[in-house]
Amino acid sequence: MRLKTASIGTVVFLVIISLAAGEYWFKERSNPNLPQAQNSSSSPDSTASGSTDTVASPNSTSSEVSAVKKGVSQKLYTGPDVAQILAASQLIPVKTSETSLLKLSAGAETNVTETVLLKNNDRAAFFSWAEAGEVKTLFSALKQALQEQFSPQVKDLVDETRTQETGPPVDYLSFMDPGISPERVVFVRVRTRLYEFHIVQGQEDAINKVIGELSK
Repeated sequence: MRLKTASIGTVVFLVIISLAAGEYWFKERSNPNLPQAQNSSSSPDSTASGSTDTVASPNSTSSEVSAVKKGVSQKLYTGPDVAQILAASQLIPVKTSETSLLKLSAGAETNVTETVLLKNNDRAAFFSWAEAGEVKTLFSALKQALQEQFSPQVKDLVDETRTQETGPPVDYLSFMDPGISPERVVFVRVRTRLYEFHIVQGQEDAINKVIGELSK
């Protein structure tokens, strides 16, 4: 799926996104100690439909080790392994030229991974994700821009924070809007990660399983 490319809608969305995310980027650029985006796990080395290239998202960890009090662990939770979760769900990530709403709202300093997920050689979803210290602010700016961009045909809008007994709270946004995408769009914010899915009809169960694993 490609985002709708009507020039007027694209320009309007970009203007709204830039205004909504202005405060976020001002803070990020003015504070050199702010955590930068981190890449997560690499995608499985698989090939779909003959010669299609798979996508890898290398792990990256900070080399800086700060002093801590005796008995305090330095281990940081960086989130589930994306590649392992996709592989366990038999979803193959492949390169794509599609651009996500997340990529449009994030700046150059945030690394955004964008792939198409194939299941049995058929498109299951467009998948994009990023990790950033100020991901909550980024998500708020993105939601504000989407509210201005929704068409009169928007439906099935869900915007809620979900709590879990054994996991972190999850910010969940889902909607159908043919003015933005012919597929269901879902955003999931967990800890310092923001995921975006455009789900093909009939593939909801498979993608919801992935979302559940990513939310741990």
